[in-house]
Amino acid sequence: MVAFPLDALARLHELAVGHAAETCAVGFVRPTGGISRPGRRFVVQALEPVPDAAYQVRTPTRASLTPEFMLDVVNRARAARAGIALFHTHPGPDTLEGFSAVDDAGEMPLAAYFKSRLPEQTHIAGVVTALNLHLRTLGCGAPLGAVGVGPTVRHYDEPLDQEKADQRYDRQVRAFGEAGQARLRALRVAVVGAGGTGSFIAQEVAHLGVGQLLLIDHDTVDISNLNRLMGATPADVGLPKVTLASKSALAINPGIQVEAVTGDVVGEAVAAKLLEVDFIFGCTDSMASRAVINQIAYQHLIPVIDMGVAIHVRDGHIASVTGRVQMLSPGQGCLVCADGLDGQQVRWELMSPAQRRADPYFENASVPQPAVMPLNGVVTSAGVAMFLSAVTGYPGDARLLHYDGLRGSMRPQILSSRHHCIVCSNDGALARGDAWNLPVRKEHAND
Repeated sequence: MVAFPLDALARLHELAVGHAAETCAVGFVRPTGGISRPGRRFVVQALEPVPDAAYQVRTPTRASLTPEFMLDVVNRARAARAGIALFHTHPGPDTLEGFSAVDDAGEMPLAAYFKSRLPEQTHIAGVVTALNLHLRTLGCGAPLGAVGVGPTVRHYDEPLDQEKADQRYDRQVRAFGEAGQARLRALRVAVVGAGGTGSFIAQEVAHLGVGQLLLIDHDTVDISNLNRLMGATPADVGLPKVTLASKSALAINPGIQVEAVTGDVVGEAVAAKLLEVDFIFGCTDSMASRAVINQIAYQHLIPVIDMGVAIHVRDGHIASVTGRVQMLSPGQGCLVCADGLDGQQVRWELMSPAQRRADPYFENASVPQPAVMPLNGVVTSAGVAMFLSAVTGYPGDARLLHYDGLRGSMRPQILSSRHHCIVCSNDGALARGDAWNLPVRKEHAND
């Protein structure tokens, strides 16, 4: 599987329609999956059409690039410690879908050239048409699946389970079709934080028919949690929160595959679990865990919906009731762009207990905040609706929502990426895959 920022693919689809001759594009390929699944998934960064001067030949059925340009591409890939993605369009509405004999003949010498210069890297070839994308390992190799990640998530040429949806999903199928239900069944979704919001999400995605669920939380059920944990009873006090969420999800949908991890997502091994999923719900109020999830969304091109709720009390009276739902994916501003992360708090939360004791600036000032179940329900349902819009085409364009509980309003907002953002720009973590480290606590730092 190869993941791309969706906006880069959109530009190539437009060129396949609007330009009579083939258009070439070049990007960088990096593995993603960390310690959990090296080499099984790749990300492509900086996929851009080549300049006009780079063409040696350019016709409606054939394109080749100058040796000087290809040498420059190799040198840039070597400096970036990446493989090469070499794409071209098949222009026109009735063009060949897939690779042509001309493509096959042109690829073989390029594959040999890249292998001799960058032997440790994986190189891929792609054909972009008006409506589709076809990928393979460069040199007429094995076909590869592709997913474009942006405000929506588009899977290309991935065969879905054609089994008719269970009757329980009939009303959903009437809304977004058999294909949408099959897409949900094929997804592996993670919920980070199984507390007030996460317990809602786990049940909602189980009701929707998601095929696999990964639950991550380090905490256990406290008696003070019972007012807002969906499905919790006094008998559950002391249970890991992920155990409770898993029981609830399986009771709703016995066919769902659930993996429950009792651990902190800021730990290296637990964070690596997230690289195995297709979509993440961030349901945690820890700054460090949100920093990890935020970076995974852009560095590994795994979309996230992050959410939070807050009740502010002043002088014994409720001053505000607020909620936020934000999708984190290429083309949209991240939590850094939204000023949603406190760098000092992230640093403290990533420390080991010994490091905190030794830090003269550490302040352990965590105070329980007001929380009620209805507010969690409003915000999580908005988040699940946003998820459905992203993966099934269910109507709804908003990817950042602010809820005002006192006014009873849900307001959409557009957040653009900051120029040169360290997380969501091409100058930052975007599509770096395993080439960059995540902001996690190393395993040896737990002492």
